[in-house]
Amino acid sequence: MEELFDEVKDYQFEIKEIILNNDSDFETKLEDYHLYDISRVVIELEPNNLTAFLNDINADFSASIFEYLEEDEAEVVIEFLPEPKIIKIIDNMDSDDAVDLLKYLNKEGLRLLNKLEPKKRKELTKIMAYKEDEIGAFMSDSFLTVDIDNTVKETMTHITKEAHLVDYISIIYITQKSKLIGYLRLKDLIVARANELITDIMETRFPKALPTDNKESVANVMAETNESSIPIVNESNMIMGIITHDDLIDIIALSEEEDYTKFAAISDTDIDLESGKLRNSIKSRLPWLTILLGLSLVTSLILSFFSQKLSGSNGAILLASKLAIYLPLILGMAGNTGTQSLAVMIRYLTKNEEIDKTKIRIHLYRELRAGVLQGLIIGVLIFGMINLSTFVAQGSVDSRNLIYATVTASSIFIALSVSTILGAIIPLLMTKAKIDPAVASGPFITTVSDIITLSIYYSVSLLILLPLFQ
Repeated sequence: MEELFDEVKDYQFEIKEIILNNDSDFETKLEDYHLYDISRVVIELEPNNLTAFLNDINADFSASIFEYLEEDEAEVVIEFLPEPKIIKIIDNMDSDDAVDLLKYLNKEGLRLLNKLEPKKRKELTKIMAYKEDEIGAFMSDSFLTVDIDNTVKETMTHITKEAHLVDYISIIYITQKSKLIGYLRLKDLIVARANELITDIMETRFPKALPTDNKESVANVMAETNESSIPIVNESNMIMGIITHDDLIDIIALSEEEDYTKFAAISDTDIDLESGKLRNSIKSRLPWLTILLGLSLVTSLILSFFSQKLSGSNGAILLASKLAIYLPLILGMAGNTGTQSLAVMIRYLTKNEEIDKTKIRIHLYRELRAGVLQGLIIGVLIFGMINLSTFVAQGSVDSRNLIYATVTASSIFIALSVSTILGAIIPLLMTKAKIDPAVASGPFITTVSDIITLSIYYSVSLLILLPLFQ
């Protein structure tokens, strides 16, 4: 592994040498290296070398390098380039990459957008109009189409002429009067006979999506059908763009990051350890912290209510001290089981666009059984733990301690059972209310679980144990 890393570093050293030597054929020499390696070298160049290099190479080559830069890296590089060069680079970038960069640049991005070529500006504006969760925001215009009436020979001639203008040629889309009616894999085209018609070898059954479809739903369809691309069409079935496998990776990564931030009780925001602003960080966390504060106040009210009941006599105070010993354990176990159940249900809901009621009922029943069994096992362990600690401390276990151990074990049994089923039900309720189920975060389910567990534990204890300690 270290040897492979060193080899990559050697490539980058070679690239840097070529750039700095600035030979007349340096651009041709760089064609032997991967664009990603070149992009890594570019961001490490001194400002004067960076400016000279990007001004010397053509706009198309510059655009290809920019497509491998992160948005924050591209922003830094742009600072050292004259505006006409920046405009040319963005004009030559793939639409989806150009949109990502312009959105990241905010006001500066809008200013640059207005200076692009009219055709490119119109194209990017159309993509930028889509919401972040719509697949249209990720589609690319880098694909090939051919007319259905073409022969294999005519199609090969067309692809040979146009292939250098696009990045994706693995699948060629077939149109008739501008409407999408099929597709053809490049491999099938290559092995076909020259005089065959496209209609004889094309595929007509394939997945497609509208630009307003949910990005995660389209990504799931793409993964399930094992397609390397999916066409995006309008209501008239005219192809507008495509989603490729690299877009799929980006969508999945973004979705996982969004779910993580929500699961951690943080609003949607980019997690950037280096450039994150304090104001944005507070703004993203404060709403959920406020909600959790409100729920925590309910917990405090419950404790306050029961503390009054447990301070009326010396026996009640003794009971309160004994209950406090295992309270953190019970709360922690109930929160853990609820979070586990929550994670399983969220995983199901995010992977399935349509909810199968039969499967949901089966899953809820399974979670209930799991909660009961887990509660029973943990309850038995707690029962044994309390009696063992009592025996070690006192040398014997009396009937009152046996009842105390039984009540505590029963409480954790009920709490784990309820928390498990609660963790499965809350995401369902949120989905029904058209709220992202990932919002039912770990801290949220833990706090709700605390409220229920406290109520169960103290209610049972007051009902059964308090008379014994009076």
